[in-house]
Amino acid sequence: MVVCPRCGSQTPSGFAFCQQCGVQLPSVDPQGPTMAGSGDAAIRGGSIGRAQPVPVAGPAAMPMPLPVAAPPGPAAMPAPAAPASLPGSRPGPSTSPTGAWGAAVSVNRDGTDGERFPLAAEYVTIGRSGADVAFDQDRFLARSHARVEKSGDTARVVPLDQLNGVFRKLDAPLELVDGAIVLVGREVLRFEILDADERAAEPLVRHGVALFGSPPREPWGRFAQLLPSGGIRDVRHLWGDEVVLGREEGDIVFRDDAFMSRRHAAVNWDGRRATLTDLGSSNGTFVRLTGPTAIRNNDQLRMGDQLFRFELRR
Repeated sequence: MVVCPRCGSQTPSGFAFCQQCGVQLPSVDPQGPTMAGSGDAAIRGGSIGRAQPVPVAGPAAMPMPLPVAAPPGPAAMPAPAAPASLPGSRPGPSTSPTGAWGAAVSVNRDGTDGERFPLAAEYVTIGRSGADVAFDQDRFLARSHARVEKSGDTARVVPLDQLNGVFRKLDAPLELVDGAIVLVGREVLRFEILDADERAAEPLVRHGVALFGSPPREPWGRFAQLLPSGGIRDVRHLWGDEVVLGREEGDIVFRDDAFMSRRHAAVNWDGRRATLTDLGSSNGTFVRLTGPTAIRNNDQLRMGDQLFRFELRR
């Protein structure tokens, strides 16, 4: 055994370092008195004819020294790689709030803000189930109803559902094209421009007698009221320079529609085109989008039974 010069503990002579404190031990002559004395004691103990005595066994006959016996150093314990430094790793856009380029804010029925949905990915789908922003209980939403995407400095919405579509709330007068679908209160109306032969219908004459009827008003357009069954209930013809829609006042009145304001919206005709204007209604006037449309900050879109206000970062 070799006595450690630092801690005084004994270590078998085959080891280069102390088994207690790890300090390097002085070299020992294998023919010196320590090994000889140990050998004589082993022989007198009756171990003649057996293997070499245990106290003088070589290093291979002893267990390997523990790692703590090695001199400490920074290279002995490799530092684990951080997750961000792994090859090919990159944080997901939805996990980084600072990476969001906007937000879709759900608007409650009383006009207050509801839940906020960050827009961080290149595109975000809105729908009933399986979408990034999902409303499982909204039966008017398709599985993937619409997609909101960012390209450069422009954000746009892409309608994916062809049944109920996406409606945009008016914030300024909008020109109505033939076939446009308008949401006023709870009324879904399809706008149609009349052909020239429909505007001035000739009176029916039989055997020189003209048919008696309501005086012609020469309408320039009409609204067809669309039903949930896919049919049409009422057709309202439009004539004059301005046609007002409302719940109590106007040229076309829907008295049983509690979501319509007293004077809700107006359609103006200049002889060539029709313009739809909201008259400061409580619930707004909406027009259905016909394709991908750019959206601006604070634009409001209706999808199914959900109303969203979009906040976009510049």
